[in-house]
Amino acid sequence: MVAFVLDDIPENPDGWGPTTVPEQYGNIPFAPYEKRSFIGRVADWSVKAEQYREQRMRNRPKEAANEAFTATADDNEGFALVDTKGAPPQPQYDKGMRGRGGRGRFGGRGRGRFAPAPMGEEAKFNAKFGKKVVTAPVSKWKKNQQANYGGNRWNDQKPVRTREASVDVRPDWPVNGQVTFQEMQKLAMEAPEAADIYTCGTLYTYDKQYDRVNPKAEKTLVSPGEKAFYKVSTSDDPIVARLHDDPKLANVRVFATDAILSVIMAAPRSSFAWDLVVNRVGDKLFLDKRSDAPIDYVTCMETANDFGDEDRDSIHHHFKLMNEATYINQAFSQQVLSRAIPPMEFEEPKGPFATSPDETPAPVSYRYRQFTLGKPPKEGEDDKRVSVLCRCEIDGIMKGKQEEDLFVRLFALNELDSRTTGGIDWRQKLDSQRGAVLATELKNNSNKLAKWTLQAMLAGADLIKLGFVTRTNPKNNENHAIIGTGVYKPREFAPLINLNISNAWGILKAVIDLCLQLPEGKFLMLKDPNKPVVRFYSVPTDAFEEPDEPEPLPEEEEGGL
Repeated sequence: MVAFVLDDIPENPDGWGPTTVPEQYGNIPFAPYEKRSFIGRVADWSVKAEQYREQRMRNRPKEAANEAFTATADDNEGFALVDTKGAPPQPQYDKGMRGRGGRGRFGGRGRGRFAPAPMGEEAKFNAKFGKKVVTAPVSKWKKNQQANYGGNRWNDQKPVRTREASVDVRPDWPVNGQVTFQEMQKLAMEAPEAADIYTCGTLYTYDKQYDRVNPKAEKTLVSPGEKAFYKVSTSDDPIVARLHDDPKLANVRVFATDAILSVIMAAPRSSFAWDLVVNRVGDKLFLDKRSDAPIDYVTCMETANDFGDEDRDSIHHHFKLMNEATYINQAFSQQVLSRAIPPMEFEEPKGPFATSPDETPAPVSYRYRQFTLGKPPKEGEDDKRVSVLCRCEIDGIMKGKQEEDLFVRLFALNELDSRTTGGIDWRQKLDSQRGAVLATELKNNSNKLAKWTLQAMLAGADLIKLGFVTRTNPKNNENHAIIGTGVYKPREFAPLINLNISNAWGILKAVIDLCLQLPEGKFLMLKDPNKPVVRFYSVPTDAFEEPDEPEPLPEEEEGGL
């Protein structure tokens, strides 16, 4: 027999493979191979495999190989694989088809006439790699729906509008705490009793002829003229500074205004961004606002479903609507007051904020009232209640049934365009369906109505007088008319607008307790423009202060340089 002689097999104790390179292979360079090579697809020339391979090679980074093994790429330009196989027909379901598509017109058991067919492997591949598939023709009914409503009208959702913050928060302002609206809605506290400390200003009597105004006998809204409306912050109030030094009020730790407190108490209803300034001085707390802050303006369509125009030149832009609503409230509060009846005057009839004798302040009464928040202590316990001094406003007086004087707050609701704000035309529905008008306003302006009611309660007003003001032309935001009025008691009006008074006082107590725990300094209380949360930022002491105007340079004398 022929013997089979094996060559010597060298042993590699440190690994596997040859230990030396044969002479005939000594000068041949080595090219690395890829472990992920498609060895199992070497003989697969189908259309699917080719498309799959091209897709993988297109997205995969190029491998760096030895130049000795690089080959010239074949020029395949002008050539493409053609799949002559027709697309599979889509299943068509009849209106009353049973069995495969379900029962009835719209089908049952998971699929029906309008349900898509199950996606198989071929359909998945075509959907992934962009292969066009012939679809079934669109019915005439569906074309009409797309033309009239822009597609599936009950599923079409507009993108959520991103609102801007009222203050540009700097990166170096640290966050000292936050409170979510969900936490606020769980708070509660009994409404405290108020004590009047100081009253000043002038009050005129409400003109009852405006109670007879209706859509058929309307009154043109008149501009208030050059009357001054003051929105002075707490720290800038001279009477607050005087009362702060009064030894009888040494136990008062918190100073604020009714506008500021109402913003905090109605915070869970707010949608727009707002901010307050918290000044912690010793053991005292001053709740302030910035100059020309958002809370100085009356909001409009705040809680409506994405209402408003992004164009700043449009009359339905956010700032244009706020300016219009603020002007209407100021004009209404002055027009409905009678100048024929002598006014009721208190100390400082012109008010404490007039800086010159030429100014004509709007007749308003300022009431400084003290509230004590918290439960009274039991025997042997320390008194942990917090005393708050609040500056409140009263707009006028009315005569009651017994000819007694009743304090009144005057506010005005304004209509923009009934076709875009709920479909209720005030001129047609105000007399017959006033409840529907108020319900629509509650939907679109929930936060504004809540703040008005809370301001009336803080001031101790007996009545709230609401005016209904509409545009003479929906496309013109400068001319308005009063088409109706209504009177409500604050305690009775709160349940009508779903306002929980105990929850509002609980929110105020929790926010004040949180502010009193802050260290001494200046803080910014900011409502996030896009989230239901209120945050506290530590800011420098000179933040939000207006720079002093530079002194004019002296005029140069003749012959000077």
